Amino acid sequence: MKIIALLEKSITDGGGFNQSLNAILQMKRICENRFEFAVFTTIKKNIPPLEKLGVKADFLSVCFFEKLLSKFVAMLWWQMIQRSLRLRLIISFERKLIRHGADLIYFLDPSERSLTMQQLNYMITVWDVCHRDTPEFPEVREFNEFHTREHLYQKALALSVTVLTDSKASAENISRRYGVDRERLLPMPLSPMPLLTEIHASGTHDVLAKYQIEGGYFFYPAQFWSHKNHIRILEALLILRQEGWRPIMVFTGGDMGNRKTVERFIRRNGLAEQVKILGFVPGVDMRGLYSGCRAVVMPTYFGPTNLPPLEAWMVGRPLIYSSHLREQAGDAAILIDPDDANDLAAALKASMDDRLCADLVEKGCRRLQEIEVQRNVAEAELLARLGRFEKRSRCWGGGQME
Repeated sequence: MKIIALLEKSITDGGGFNQSLNAILQMKRICENRFEFAVFTTIKKNIPPLEKLGVKADFLSVCFFEKLLSKFVAMLWWQMIQRSLRLRLIISFERKLIRHGADLIYFLDPSERSLTMQQLNYMITVWDVCHRDTPEFPEVREFNEFHTREHLYQKALALSVTVLTDSKASAENISRRYGVDRERLLPMPLSPMPLLTEIHASGTHDVLAKYQIEGGYFFYPAQFWSHKNHIRILEALLILRQEGWRPIMVFTGGDMGNRKTVERFIRRNGLAEQVKILGFVPGVDMRGLYSGCRAVVMPTYFGPTNLPPLEAWMVGRPLIYSSHLREQAGDAAILIDPDDANDLAAALKASMDDRLCADLVEKGCRRLQEIEVQRNVAEAELLARLGRFEKRSRCWGGGQME
């Protein structure tokens, strides 16, 4: 049986791209000596970072007409015509994958292309359903994003061989909201960014010199979405300034539409000397930025899991995290109310206690070990599901025929 993973995220997409890299490395390891595995990407610039990780990827071109045709094929009225006339319209995208011998497509993110699959089976990944939890944020409401996600999840998930989620909480929510059998959902814990390991990462001294910052700052690695809640951090800095303390905050991440709002707040409140915005930072520099900080701060509204907590624990830095995401953090973080700047300011002050930080780092290490045990169990279950699918696929001529 041949499994093809499809990478559609760009390196500038931050956590989504990094988690896709993790999923590729994981599937490569699971398939070794069992199934044939290949990686295709619709973005050429993704190929070099994959090569650095020892993964060969092929470019799969998708023209504008093909994108339009994909939308057409996914429409309900066309699907009804197909069914009544017994027509098969397999678009070029799927034909290319079939020609490469694919038996199962692994969508590494919630891909609309899954709706166009006429012949090939697929697995799909859903990181969260936060558009249902917090629909008030602009990135959920604008450009019909809410309804686009709803349409995708309602149409694509139930047909997936397996739906991979970030956690049990997400699996339960998806099953309840979209009527997907719980047995078809598989919680697979997230992993720290692969480029964060010492073998790939730049040294801390070199990174801090490169970005002209001194160690001991607070660090928030997150793209500039409104749900990432940068504003609450800035409000906490104002509270601390009134108390005579001016800590330094470093933000990294690409602009997803909310950076101007953050910069405007900084200008209006005279915080320019305390806040450094580095923008998108290459993965090889991230370990140095984690290592140089006093603590990682993440007052995000979206969850139930995120990558930065895992990465903070991996590098040995204390974590300040949103209290409603305690399922991921356990006791390995200072938990704060993301709506309360005073609570966040108190957490920043508390993180100056060396004994508290040492305790948090130790607990973070244990939390990573617990998550690794969960991952091993989930990987064994995924392998079993792949083996079951391979046996069934022989019934229609797929898989490794004997």
